[in-house]
Amino acid sequence: MISTVTTVTTTTTTTTTASTVTTATSLMAGLGLTATIALIILLIAKELAGAAAEGSPRGPGVAGAMDRVLNVGIIPLLMVFVSIVFVKVMSVL
Repeated sequence: MISTVTTVTTTTTTTTTASTVTTATSLMAGLGLTATIALIILLIAKELAGAAAEGSPRGPGVAGAMDRVLNVGIIPLLMVFVSIVFVKVMSVL
């Protein structure tokens, strides 16, 4: 009777571990998707700010400052994106 209880406990622990791994994997996939979307949005905003700064007759002004400030968010997200791509490629190989 004691061995049956031990077997049930081991099975329950395995199921709990598997569900925890599944939850962590889906959370990481969601964070990767969020980071990629944020990177795309920031790159679009940077491109628009750069175009506005070049076309402004009064000088770069706010658009030029925005073009430079957006690098603060773009550079770390670009590093995250590169690491995501590297991990995906390594998992395929």
